[in-house]
Amino acid sequence: MEEDHGPQNHAVNKFQSTVLIAALANLALLLLFPPFDSQPLGRMGPANFDAFYPAFDVPANGTLNSGLLYLEIFPVLINAALAWLLLQGAPSRPRVRWQSVLQWLVIADLLLILLFPPFETQPLAARMGDRAFEGFRFALSGNVQRGIFLPLLFMELLLLALNAAALWLAFGLVARGDETNGAESPAVPEPLAAASAAPGPDSGQIGRSGRDRRLRQNPHYGSAERRRGSERRKQS
Repeated sequence: MEEDHGPQNHAVNKFQSTVLIAALANLALLLLFPPFDSQPLGRMGPANFDAFYPAFDVPANGTLNSGLLYLEIFPVLINAALAWLLLQGAPSRPRVRWQSVLQWLVIADLLLILLFPPFETQPLAARMGDRAFEGFRFALSGNVQRGIFLPLLFMELLLLALNAAALWLAFGLVARGDETNGAESPAVPEPLAAASAAPGPDSGQIGRSGRDRRLRQNPHYGSAERRRGSERRKQS
């Protein structure tokens, strides 16, 4: 004999749909402007990180930096998966409040960015030569020759702030819309519903109020007439 555990809600709510749209928008932005390396002339020497170029306008000596692109896509997928799981639940009441989900994700991302910032290297000899992007390392692992790559760090912080602001606004609109829809269809008060549905002495008329019974003669009512003169005139 199978046990009935009640209906389970597997539908995607509006908060999860917002997370999905935001994740797709971020992935589209990353794929439209991927990172490229600059290959030296004659292809002598290793390629160095150059900049982010449009995918449809690749420079002649540019090669895709797939490692950095994967590092950009991976946090987007992790954040989307965590937000998706935490915002499960009813359409208007997810399991965890959307404000808490967004705040904790932003704090975790900010700590991760500051603990593992991008680094660049520069030759020691009179600081001659070009700077080269080295990768993401622990914040305290810098030295004289290795420093934080500030332009890329500022870009990470800017994208985090834009995502947080956009999601806060979108989640707020979704929550406000659910509250408005709930206010437009208020529930009938229980005392009023019980009074309107309670059967009266007349078994053939269900839900008649006391005033309706006074305005009509009840053939099953054998007691003396108790209606006032104004009410008896209304029957004609």
